[in-house]
Amino acid sequence: MLKSAARKELLTKRQALTEADCIKLDDLLLIQLQKMDWSTTHVLGSFYPSENQAEPNSLLLVKYLQFFIPSLTVAYPIINEQDFSMEFYQASEELSMNKWGIHEPLPLKPIQPDELDTFLVPLIGFDPNGHRIGYGKGYYDRYFARLDQPVKRIGISYFEPIANIEDTHQFDVPLSHCITPWNIYEF
Repeated sequence: MLKSAARKELLTKRQALTEADCIKLDDLLLIQLQKMDWSTTHVLGSFYPSENQAEPNSLLLVKYLQFFIPSLTVAYPIINEQDFSMEFYQASEELSMNKWGIHEPLPLKPIQPDELDTFLVPLIGFDPNGHRIGYGKGYYDRYFARLDQPVKRIGISYFEPIANIEDTHQFDVPLSHCITPWNIYEF
């Protein structure tokens, strides 16, 4: 399946979810998250869920990890629309909202790429090889390509993998893991 067709199909499935559905799926995602090994996670790159996309509640997952790993540093991305890049900044109480309705931290304390050891990655879907369907801008692929060290790249999805993404290309950086409400996938 082409990314564009899968993106459309999965976003339609997401839009059909009720608030109660999302709460249940988020609880199931949290159960899967608790099964993973977090012993090497010290600095986590995460994302603020989009309020208008029925996206998994990454804030719930981060809150659990902060309880479990009290010294955890959490960082969130800020998008640069001019050059299609993004940088991560330590979480702050003050937030701004970008043009897509996604919160971003105020850029008070930058986190260097080599400091991040684990990422929770937003996605729309993924395949059994860890290829993700994002929102089509390539921000995460470009960021991951800059990293010199291996990191965990953990996708969070309400849905199981689609059979195959046909139009992957050499610049796509696959996930290392993906968590769904029912499974943990390792690639």
